[in-house]
Amino acid sequence: MTPRMRSVGLRAGSVIILLLVWWIAAKLMHDPDALPGPAAIAVTIAEDFVDPGPTGHSAIFHVALTLGRIFTAFAVSMLVGIAIGLTMGRSRLVEGALLAVIPLMLTIPTILMVFLAVMWFGFSEAGGLVAVMAVVTPYVAVNIFEGAKAMDKSLIDMGVAFKAQQPLLIRKVYLPQLTPYVFSAFRYAFGMTWKIVALAETFGLKFGIGYMFFFWFEQFNMVQVMAWIVMFVVLMLVLEYGVFARLESRAFAWRGSIAH
Repeated sequence: MTPRMRSVGLRAGSVIILLLVWWIAAKLMHDPDALPGPAAIAVTIAEDFVDPGPTGHSAIFHVALTLGRIFTAFAVSMLVGIAIGLTMGRSRLVEGALLAVIPLMLTIPTILMVFLAVMWFGFSEAGGLVAVMAVVTPYVAVNIFEGAKAMDKSLIDMGVAFKAQQPLLIRKVYLPQLTPYVFSAFRYAFGMTWKIVALAETFGLKFGIGYMFFFWFEQFNMVQVMAWIVMFVVLMLVLEYGVFARLESRAFAWRGSIAH
């Protein structure tokens, strides 16, 4: 059995065990209103993707809207964070100015940032974007800054000595050395982004998975609440392990070739 097959088998086994424990717990409780079983949740999810809900939109609409918000906020936060981190790594003036502000931003609890964004921008898309950027961007900036400090300065000096243009330096010198730090920030930023977007949808945005979760929570409909939670978690896990993990594996494939 190859390592890849073993890894897939372990993950599949973990999921099966989790579903089995869930099914047993639901049977022991004998109360579908408190803990519905996996089968009931699966049927409800399938129905939500077909039937228009109380908002007049099926789950397809809400999932697409949530994904759009996640990827928009994620992309903006990553770009701004990388730009700030690189600037801090290259300028002592910027480093001194921002090192006093970024730790302050990192200490603000996520849920409080969501509430502040809603109070400032109301029930708008801008509030969710600002909440994500306020939480995620500082972490990305610090991670990239640490990577910039750890870069091999001799390569940069050699590029400058050969009068390499700035875009070429960034593409051929900076980015290859920063790749591990970028992917580290990438994984954390994505994980934080979808959680913050879910919070923003729950408390301050119209439509989306978080909005539907809160709607059914107010109706005390546990089947629908769990259906939307499971839907959201499964979707994020598919993106995390099915897309981003593969991108990271390909980006660092050279490590395996060197090892051999």
